[in-house]
Amino acid sequence: MKNLAKSLIASVFATGVTVAAPVFASSGPIECGTTYTVKRGDVLGRINARAYGKSSFRPLYNHNKLIIGSNPNVIVVGMTLEVPCKNSDGTFAAMPGTAVVATTQVAQADTVAPQASEAADEAVQSDVVVLAFNKTSAPPFVINSGIIDVYLNEITEVTEGRVQFVDPDVMNRDQADQFELVTSGQVDGAYVLNSKLSASHPLLQLPMLPLNGGSAEQTATSLWRLHEEYLSKTDYFDDAHLLGFIAAPAAHIWRESDTPVLASENVAARNMYAVPYFEGLDVRGPKVLQEEVSTWMADYKESNTADPTFFLAHGAARAVGIWNENVTVTEVDYGLYTPTFSVILSNDAWAKISDADQEAITSISGEALSARSASWDAFDNGFRSDMVRNNLKIVKADDALLDNLQEYADQGLELWSMYANAKGIPADEAHSFYQHSLKSLEDRLLFR
Repeated sequence: MKNLAKSLIASVFATGVTVAAPVFASSGPIECGTTYTVKRGDVLGRINARAYGKSSFRPLYNHNKLIIGSNPNVIVVGMTLEVPCKNSDGTFAAMPGTAVVATTQVAQADTVAPQASEAADEAVQSDVVVLAFNKTSAPPFVINSGIIDVYLNEITEVTEGRVQFVDPDVMNRDQADQFELVTSGQVDGAYVLNSKLSASHPLLQLPMLPLNGGSAEQTATSLWRLHEEYLSKTDYFDDAHLLGFIAAPAAHIWRESDTPVLASENVAARNMYAVPYFEGLDVRGPKVLQEEVSTWMADYKESNTADPTFFLAHGAARAVGIWNENVTVTEVDYGLYTPTFSVILSNDAWAKISDADQEAITSISGEALSARSASWDAFDNGFRSDMVRNNLKIVKADDALLDNLQEYADQGLELWSMYANAKGIPADEAHSFYQHSLKSLEDRLLFR
C-alpha cells in the first residue's frame, strides 16, 4: 500500500490532476439485471457468489464471454460485466436492451479489445502483478481444485488484488519440465514433483524413503518444518522462491492375494509396475490408465506365477483399477514412499511483488500451505472408505516387515545424510527432528 500511495502522490504533483484512490472489491450482494464494474481484488467466482449465492464462475462467464475473452481467470479492473437475472427454469434472462448488443458484439470485437487493453493498463499502473502459474494436473484433480486454486485465490485476497494468477497460454503437463519452466522464466510459478528433482535437490527426497512419510498433511508439514529448521540455512533452494510443500498420501502394498506380505520377500524392491499416477491419471483420466494396467496385468500373468505387487495410495489403487474383491492391501502407516511437491515462484516474479505483499503471502504459505494437503487426505480417505464398504481386505504391516522396510530406508538415509552433512547440516539431528514431527502429527491420518 505504501508503494501505491507514493505513486498516486507523485502523479498528482507531476500532472496537476486529482487522482482518485483505487476502488477495491467489496463483499455485498450484487443485484441481478444490472451491470458490474470489476474492481481490484475481484475474481469471477466471488462476483458470481455475490449475485447468485454460488461461487461457480460459469453463469457470469458464459454471459460475458465476448467481453472477458477465452480465460475466465483473467478479468481486469474497469471491465463492465452484465449480471442477468435467473429464470425459474435455471436459465438466465436477457438483460434489458441487450438484444442489439448480442447481435453486434462480434462485429464490435475490435472495439472491445482496446477497452480491455485500457483496463489492463490501469491494472499495471495500480501496481497489480499478474503471474502465470503452470499446473501439471487437469483442473478437477484434487491438487488443483482442493489445494492450489484455493491457495492462489487466497493470495489475491490477502494482497487486495495486487497479486493475481492466470494460466499460461499453453499448459505444460510434463512433470520433469516444471522446475526448468520456472527458473528459465517461461512461467512465473508451478508445483514441482520433488522426485523429479532427485539429482538437483537430494535433500527433498527424505519422504520417498520407506517409513518417512504418512498422510499428506503429516508429511508436507514435517518437510516444511525440516526446511525451516535446517534446510533453509543452506543454499539448497536458491534457484527459485519456495512458497511451501504439498504432499500426496503415502503408498501402501497392494496385490491379488490373501497371503500377508512377509519380511523375507524384501518387498521394498518389488514394485512390479510403476503406475503412472502423476504422469497420466490426473491428466488422461482413469479409463485410459485402467486399460493400460489391465493390459499389463494380463501380460504379466501369462509368464509369471507370483502375484504382482504395487505400491499405491488408496485413491490411486481404486482409480487405476488395481483394487478388486481379490486384492489385499498391507497398510504401512508411514508409507512405502510419500510423494511431495514444491510450490515455487521464479526469483524474478517474487521480486516484482512489494515487500508488504510478500509478507502477506508468506503469512499464508509455508506450514499453512502444507496444512492444505489435508484436502488430499480427505480425497484418499473417501476412496478407502468406499472400498471398506465393498469388503476391502486390509492387513497392517507387522513388526518383522517394518524392520525389513527400515533396513531398506537406512540405505537411502545414508545417502541423504551424506548430502546433508556436505551442506553443513547435522544429518542425524535433522532426521531425528523430522521423524519427531511425523510422530507428533500421527492424528492427521484420517482413517486411524
